Amino acid sequence: MGRSSDPPHFYMYHYFFRDLGVCLPFTQFECDFLNYVNSAPCQLHPNSWGFLRAFQVLCTVLGIKVSLPVFLHFYQLKLGVLPYGISSLSGSRDGGLFTLYSQSYKNFKQ
Repeated sequence: MGRSSDPPHFYMYHYFFRDLGVCLPFTQFECDFLNYVNSAPCQLHPNSWGFLRAFQVLCTVLGIKVSLPVFLHFYQLKLGVLPYGISSLSGSRDGGLFTLYSQSYKNFKQ
């Protein structure tokens, strides 16, 4: 984990790359999603990145095209509130696909 002198956003990216397997450059699907929700990568809660990654892996394993409209059928965006402005995904009224990232990363904002 980071040092106590690390800036707060260090922890966000620590989870982002290590735990969720997000890599640079972002996939086209990730870019399309960020453009659709008009957010920077750091404005999206780590759990939401988990949903994005899991959906991509599922589509790849099943041999189907990764589709933003299909993803958005299962998830809806909750806009973040100040001071952090972190937005998050939650299951749509029809329910989400994955329960693994339903539990929130604790204290990632500190």
